[in-house]
Amino acid sequence: MLPKLAIVLLGVACIDTTASNLQFVGDVDYTLSGNLAWVFADGYANYGPNGQSGPVRIELWAFTSPYPTSLQSGYKLADYPLPTLATGWQTSDIDPPPSPYAPPPNGTWIVSVLLTELTPGIIVNDSYVPRDSRTFAKPLSVGPVIPPALAPQIGLWWNPDEPGSGYALDYKHGVLVVTVYSYTSAGAAQWYLASGPLSGAVFSATLDKYSGGQCIACTLAVKPALVGNDGIITITFSSPTSATVSLPGGRVTQIQPQAF
Repeated sequence: MLPKLAIVLLGVACIDTTASNLQFVGDVDYTLSGNLAWVFADGYANYGPNGQSGPVRIELWAFTSPYPTSLQSGYKLADYPLPTLATGWQTSDIDPPPSPYAPPPNGTWIVSVLLTELTPGIIVNDSYVPRDSRTFAKPLSVGPVIPPALAPQIGLWWNPDEPGSGYALDYKHGVLVVTVYSYTSAGAAQWYLASGPLSGAVFSATLDKYSGGQCIACTLAVKPALVGNDGIITITFSSPTSATVSLPGGRVTQIQPQAF
């Protein structure tokens, strides 16, 4: 037997008093190890006025949002049959043997233990309806953990040793837009636009070039046309205010927000 896993409880949800009014008594917790699931409870009781309960189960569920929610939106990990109870009766030390379980799909899940009762006429969950529940604060993570994007500081970035060129960064909804102001090998000014998702701390996109756009002193609005790109830019952020830029041709430079 594995030791019980101490879990902080969020509360008790939705007790249906139209039937036998079954409730958990005391603490409830669970343990997952390998392909086995254990569920523990201090006890459960029948506080209803209608006499004997129907068949009872204790069930382990994973949901995308805190219970109570639709059972169709969750994944049942395991269930265990329990004895029926007459009104006022109480059992103690629910400690069924472990049950094989299949984990839910990859993601982060909220785990609940449900006390359910067989209710004829109900189709969902083999006609077993939740009477009481305990929901756990610690989430269940399944599959690879994807780190959140490292959001860079918005604004002008540069390398202080490379005056006259730089990078304007804007970041929103997981997308980074980088405007690069630089020069050609002949010394003429050259601007680039690169945009795409920020994956963790890494951004990579083509350095797109445009031609035929609006003259700054002209009154006629002209739409520029994409005329190709000069390769790939990759920016790796080590913090929200520091990054390494890899440029076409193998050049690497360090950039930081420009102070002004």
